[in-house]
Amino acid sequence: MYYTKVLSSLDDRLDAEFYNPEALRSIQRMKDVGEVVTLGSLISEGYRVVYHGTDSINGLDKSQLLPFLSPTQIDKEGAISFEITDQLPMHYRESYPKGLAKEGELLVEVKGNVAKVAVVPSIFPKNLMVSGSLYKASIDSSKADIHYVLAFLKSANGQVLKNRLTSNTIINYIAKEALYSIPVFKISMVAQRYIGNKVRQAEAIRIWAKSVEKEVTVFHQQFIPSQNNLNFNKKFRRVKTGNMTERFDAHFYPAVVDDYFADKEMLPLSNLGKIAHIFNGQTQPESSNTNTCEQITVTNLSPTFLIKEPRVVVAPGSKDKFTHQHDLLMCNAAHNKAYIGRDLTYCSADIGVLPSTEVMVIRVNRNFVPASYIRTYLLSKVGNVQIQSTIRGITAHSYPNDVATLEIPLPVVPNELNERWFAMDNLLAQAGLACEIATKLNATAKLLVEALIKGTVNEAELTATQEALDGGEDSLERILFKRINTDGVDGEGEQLFDDIDQIYDLLAQVTKEMQEA
Repeated sequence: MYYTKVLSSLDDRLDAEFYNPEALRSIQRMKDVGEVVTLGSLISEGYRVVYHGTDSINGLDKSQLLPFLSPTQIDKEGAISFEITDQLPMHYRESYPKGLAKEGELLVEVKGNVAKVAVVPSIFPKNLMVSGSLYKASIDSSKADIHYVLAFLKSANGQVLKNRLTSNTIINYIAKEALYSIPVFKISMVAQRYIGNKVRQAEAIRIWAKSVEKEVTVFHQQFIPSQNNLNFNKKFRRVKTGNMTERFDAHFYPAVVDDYFADKEMLPLSNLGKIAHIFNGQTQPESSNTNTCEQITVTNLSPTFLIKEPRVVVAPGSKDKFTHQHDLLMCNAAHNKAYIGRDLTYCSADIGVLPSTEVMVIRVNRNFVPASYIRTYLLSKVGNVQIQSTIRGITAHSYPNDVATLEIPLPVVPNELNERWFAMDNLLAQAGLACEIATKLNATAKLLVEALIKGTVNEAELTATQEALDGGEDSLERILFKRINTDGVDGEGEQLFDDIDQIYDLLAQVTKEMQEA
C-alpha cells in the first residue's frame, strides 16, 4: 500500500493507482534528462476491434479458418508464438477487416493483465486476426522508431506508466484515451535506431531459429510413415486378453494407433523405454542445505525451447535428475490434459537445471537415434494420441513407466543421409542457443531505455555507437556490451553477454542465410 499528496497536480483521475509514486518519479526523471511526448502523438492510426470469437470451428477445413492472435501467444519479451494461435471462421475477415494484422504494427494488451506488448514481425501467418484484448497501432516513422517504442513500453518505466492507467473494473482495462496519454521518453532518431536495432536483430534471429527448427522437422518427417489417411475419430479398439497390460482403461488402447502400426509397410518399432531414459523431476528437498540450484517448472516449457528464468531452490544431494543438453522436457501433470505432450521442449544447452515434479524428462540414447527425431514423432498426430493415452486420473497425470511403453517407428536411413540425420540434434540445439541470444538482445534494448532515464547512459553515447556501426566499426558497441549486466548498465549483476563474439558471428550467419534464402 502507498499514499501520496497530489493536490497540486490533481488530474481527472481519482484512483490511487494513477498516482503511483514510482510512476510519478519516472515521469519526473524523464523530464529531468530529456523530452517527454505522449504515445498518442506518435500514432498515425490505431484500432481495437472487438468481437466475441466463440463461433464453432468443428468440421471446418483449414482453408476456412483464420489464425487468431491473443495476448496468450505473446511472451514477456514481446516474442509471438504463432504456432499456438487460436482459430476463427474465415467470415471474420470480411466482418472485421481492420482486425487483420499488418507488419510493423504495435500491439498493446489493454484488457486483462495489460502487461503484453509486441510488434507484428516481418513474417507472420496470412489473414492473422488480432484479438480485441490487444490495441493495434501504426507508429509514424518520422516521429519514432517503432521498435524503440516497443523497448520503452517493455521497460520497467514503460510498464509502470502503462499499468497505472487501468480502470478499476472487474477486469482490468485501458481505454483508448488513457493509452494515448502514456508518457514516452523522446531521444534522437539515431539513438532510437540503435535501441530499435537490438529488437530487430532479436526478431531476425528468432525468425532464423524458427526456420532451422522447421528444417529439422521437415527432414525427420520424410522418415515417418504418413498419417494423412487415418481416422482420428476412431477412439478405441478391442484388445485380446493376451495382449492386455496392467492398464484396463479403454483410452490406453487407441484404435487409430493400432491401425497405424498394423500397416504392412510400417517400419520396425521399438518401445520408447528401450531407446530412452525417462524420469520425472523432483521437489526441492527439505533440509538445512545452504547450496542452491535452478529449477524449471511447466511455466518454463514452450513448444520449442526453455523460456523465462528458472527459479532458485535448495539443491538436492544428487544431480542424477539434472537436465542435459538434448533432453526432451514434457509437462506430465495438468488440470487440462491437452497440455500433456503438447509443449515438448528441447533442452538446447547443458545448463544442468533441476526439473520439478510436473516435468518429465525423456533422455534419448543418441548413439541409437537422434533426440530431435523422437521429438518430431511425438509431436505428430499419432505421437500425441499415444502420449494422451498414457494419462491417468481425473487430475491428469502421465507417468514414466507408461510413456516407456509407447511404440516408436524407427526409420531405415540411407547411408548418404545418416550423418545428416544425427546432425539434426546439434542443428536444433544451435537454434535454441540463438533464441537465448535473441532474448538477451531484447533485454539489452529494455535495459538501455532504463539506463537513459536513470542517467547511467546518455543519448550521445548511443548516437556515437550507432554512427560507428554505420561506418563498420563495432569497438564502441563492444565496450557498451561489457557494461550491461543482468540488472542494468553498470549494474551489480552478472554480465549479460559472456561471449560478445558469439553475437556478431550469429548475426553474420543469420544475415548471410536470410540473403541467400
